[in-house]
Amino acid sequence: MEMKENVSLKPFTVFQVGGPARFFTETHSKEEVIEALRWAKEKKIPSFILGLGSNILVSDQGFPGLVIKISGGKVSRDGDLITAEAGAKMAEVVNFSLQNGLVGFEWAIGVPGTIGGSVRGNAGCFGSEMKDVVMSVGAFNTGSRENVELDNSDCQFGYRHSIFKKRPELIVLGAVLKLKPGDVGEARRKIARASKARVSLVAEPADREFFNPGGHIAPQEIGRPTVGCAFKNVLWSRKDVDKEYLISRFPKFKVFEANPGLPTGFLIEEAGLKGVEIGGAMVSEKHANFIINTGNATAEDIVMLIGLIKERVHRKLDVFLEEEIQYVGF
Repeated sequence: MEMKENVSLKPFTVFQVGGPARFFTETHSKEEVIEALRWAKEKKIPSFILGLGSNILVSDQGFPGLVIKISGGKVSRDGDLITAEAGAKMAEVVNFSLQNGLVGFEWAIGVPGTIGGSVRGNAGCFGSEMKDVVMSVGAFNTGSRENVELDNSDCQFGYRHSIFKKRPELIVLGAVLKLKPGDVGEARRKIARASKARVSLVAEPADREFFNPGGHIAPQEIGRPTVGCAFKNVLWSRKDVDKEYLISRFPKFKVFEANPGLPTGFLIEEAGLKGVEIGGAMVSEKHANFIINTGNATAEDIVMLIGLIKERVHRKLDVFLEEEIQYVGF
């Protein structure tokens, strides 16, 4: 295992911002991940698992411990079960499942991350989430230094949440996904519709997460330095959200009455923040829940813009926003 020092994390993140890692290593299997975690434990330094860097914001000061970059992972099939190591890309697992005649995971083609990160954040798209397909998760407990296995109920999945966020000592090593035999041709057509939905206004309503009958859903930013949705959608089920009060105060919200909640992109747009910039960070003019690095953004620029968005949406629309982004090194 090669340990490097003072490695810039900027090239390893989609945002293209962030300072150096004190130590950095690249792993290619769960055994190497465990070895790296044990090394960090022995050195008494913090560790961080880095996948594709698609949902993180790294501090301008970097990370004061060991960053473990997971590059790839094994994927295998046993009947209708797919076992994938944490570093396997979501799209690769989707393709593997279809090649083996299994369906039920095609929605994940739109998640630009790895299995490990997607399990940790209960990633979802087009109305489906990891909790719908995960049967069990293998993890390493950095506290006890033991391998553990958790079934679906143990994972405490919630909206963009799992036990792995609540207990950071549990590091995801891989997951077993329960799929089913099905019509692969139809699954591939569904993937085509899902891909279209991410860049077009004319996607089928059934393929939309938080379909917007008011026509406010916008094309997503493709190919630009952005981690995707910066904030979670605002669920009506949240304890601090009074659905009846908000709809009565803001009549525009009524179009979302039958939906799971309010699309955050709509809220940010209603707050008049599309195109607003701080330094090199900008609220997308296409999809207001996307923050773009226009070329020279710093992590501080992005943090300040996030703060402005939260303050403005709360002041104008009486709603608190919660970040989807994971902060690293702050």
